[in-house]
Amino acid sequence: MTLPPPQPVISEPYKVVPIHKHRELMDQCIALINSEWPRSYTARLWSLESSKETLPTSFVLTTTDIKDETIVLAHAKLSPIPADREAVFVESVVVTRERRGQGIGRLLMQEVEKHCFHKLHLKKIYLSTIDQQAFYAKLGYKLCSAINIFGSRPTLNKSTKKIWMFKSADS
Repeated sequence: MTLPPPQPVISEPYKVVPIHKHRELMDQCIALINSEWPRSYTARLWSLESSKETLPTSFVLTTTDIKDETIVLAHAKLSPIPADREAVFVESVVVTRERRGQGIGRLLMQEVEKHCFHKLHLKKIYLSTIDQQAFYAKLGYKLCSAINIFGSRPTLNKSTKKIWMFKSADS
């Protein structure tokens, strides 16, 4: 019987901060997001500049290098769901390629959940994924039907590529 590898121990000092309070990190954040999903700099900047204390909100997970400079390692964007004011949609989560598998995505999602459930007092977090279902399942997310993330009507988004998942505040 083969045992799974042990979970990495997070020993570096990491911070999860909202991008709107750290505008100096926007260029690094744009480069990180575009490394996974290429798009124009202007479109990414516009999206990040919309971040605020309520929703939408973009978070970055950072550390410092040996020169004491802040480095962006991960990003998550939270967007409102017009048809459900008690829920949020995690629009994107990305961790820099060389730091994947080290617990950074888990730490970022834990901070996102604290923000959503304890600060915003939301009841559910929804997300969709193409290839990270196992990661989110380990964090307690469960499969669900697709939701409408764009309009106020509860019609379903019938995307066939994506797997839809949710987590409740009482989970």
